[in-house]
Order: sequence, then C-alpha cells, then structure tokens
Amino acid sequence: MKAALFLEPGAPLSLEAVELLPLRANDVRVRITATSLCHTDVAIRSGEQTYGTPIVMGHEACGVVEAVGAAVQGIQVDDRVISSTAPSCGHCENCTGGRPHVCVLSGSVRSVPRARRTNGDIATGLFGLGTFADEMIVDQASVVPVRTALPDSWLALIGCGVTTGLSAVLNRVALPLGGAIAVIGCGTVGLAAIQGARIAGAATIIGIDPREARRDQARELGASAVFDSARGDVAEAVQEMTKGGVDAVIDAVGIPATVKQAFALTRRSGEIVIVGMPPRDGHYDLEAWPFFLSEKRISSALFGSANIRRDFPRFVRMAESGRLDLKSLVTRTIKLDDINAGLDALARGDVLRAVVLPD
Repeated sequence: MKAALFLEPGAPLSLEAVELLPLRANDVRVRITATSLCHTDVAIRSGEQTYGTPIVMGHEACGVVEAVGAAVQGIQVDDRVISSTAPSCGHCENCTGGRPHVCVLSGSVRSVPRARRTNGDIATGLFGLGTFADEMIVDQASVVPVRTALPDSWLALIGCGVTTGLSAVLNRVALPLGGAIAVIGCGTVGLAAIQGARIAGAATIIGIDPREARRDQARELGASAVFDSARGDVAEAVQEMTKGGVDAVIDAVGIPATVKQAFALTRRSGEIVIVGMPPRDGHYDLEAWPFFLSEKRISSALFGSANIRRDFPRFVRMAESGRLDLKSLVTRTIKLDDINAGLDALARGDVLRAVVLPD
C-alpha cells in the first residue's frame, strides 16, 4: 500500500510503498476513506515538533474497518470509525476517573511498530495512527465507531481539530449562560471553539486573528465581534466592549505572546484555556502580583479534554442537526500524491482544512 512518511526535518514527506505489520489482538485494520491535514503535520515536517523517524504521518481521519484482532470488543468489520489522537481504553484509572483524554495508552500506542518499508526499516504511526496512507492498523482504543450518513470529509475533522476546539468550550470552560468568550486564532480549532460558544449560549463571542478571511468566517460561524490580532489595542478594545473583559479565552495558538494577550483580555476571576500547541522550548511569562490579585485561572486542554466515546457521537449528531457546521471548514480536497503541496498551502494559511480523499 502507499503511505506518506516523515524521514527528516525540513524535507518533503516521502510517498512510498509500505507493508503493514500483522494485526495484534487489540488491533483493528482500517481502510482510510478521508484524512485531513493539520498544523501539527506541518510542524512535524518542518522540525518544529519532533516525534522520531520514520513515521507514517497523519492523524485526523475516518475510515471503514477491514479486520479486527481476536481481543477487540465493540468494533466490527464494516464499521465506520473516526480516529482519535487521544486513545481511550475505557478501563484505566484515568478513563474511569473522567480523564479519558490522558488514558495510560496515550504514550505506549505511539511507539508500536506499524509498517515495514521496502528497505526493511520499521515505521510507527503518528500518535499511534498514520492516516496518510491507504490503510492503517491501530489499537482499538484509537478509533470510535459512528453511524451516520455524513460525508467522509466532514467526519475526518472530528478526529482532531474540531474536537479540540469544540470540547475545550463544552467540556472545560465554566462559561456562564449569556457570558462572554474570546477565541485567539481562527483556524479550524478556533472556529470550532466559536461554534461551541454559540452552542453553549454565549452572548458575546469574539474572534481574534490576523487574517481577514478567517475573521469573516468567524463571523459566519457565530462570532459577534472580530479583531485583527496585529492591532496593538485589541485588549483595550475588548475590555471596553465587555466592560471589564471576557469570562473566558480559548487560546488556539498557544505561543507565549498569545497567552499574554489572553491574560489581558480576561476579566478578574476569568479563565484561560490553552489548546494550541506551544513550541517545545517556549516559556510562559506572567507577572506574579497581577496574576495573584486577578484570581484568573490558566490551564491547558489536551485534545480539548475530550471524552471520545461520548463526544464523537455527540458531535456527529450536532452536525446532522445543523448546529455544528463542518462543511465550511473543508476548503480543499486533494489526493495523497499531493500531500506535500497540501501541507505547503496549510502552512501559508491558504486553506483551513485540506482533506485527502482516496483515488
């Protein structure tokens, strides 16, 4: 089968033939029907984020189950499934304790050998997945069956970006009904957060992004106001508009500058949730005394702190009912052979989500 592999930082992904390794007892084999390109893929290809080599890239996908291992439960051949970057076994202390997004399998699934190259080298799958391929073999904890007629290209987005933004609002933020929220970064994650704020009943939803097209889309999806993050007075304008700041900020960028901006946007006793991936060597620097006096809460939310067994089907139902708009987030469809051009376009900001569809 064909797959796109990361071999060295700064180089294009390598499109080559690989052989999937044998199915293990807890594994499922999935034929990929759609996989989306994410900024994490861009960061790994450039070397900004490191996960070793060689890796079958890709982590945001949906597909159809082709085979199941002897110990697999709750998943059958021909099931339609969505991949998850955060596996959930369902029975470890974290899963049963309400923290399935930090399941004990989160680290171990990433190191499992999954494919053999023609030169004999063994490759893992990104986040235990490896969706930039015709097929993948993954642990059953990394996929969720869904029953729906929604298009594959829409469902793929639930596997990472949409869930990260939507879940951060619906599962993590203590947003009062009729409250005010700001979202920094209006890419796929941020736009999903804006939709989550609309669904949650926020009265004031502010989108902040340097790109005019992204700000326009934020308005279309529920933002009541938008600001250009390149402006020097965004915090002052938001403070004046909301009479003291927003109740919560979702930082979909995660760099030190945006966290500092988020602090300035938030009212006293407000909340900041960081969902954007920071640089590995980054540091957040806040003045201690203002932080102490403000009683503001700052936290991160890996994968939006999602519960994939509960949330994936719930988000599918939201899309089916029209409350969640997935269609507008898919701005380009490509073939696997065009994967590097698609990642280039994503890096430039030319697309929100480019989705790879099979030949």
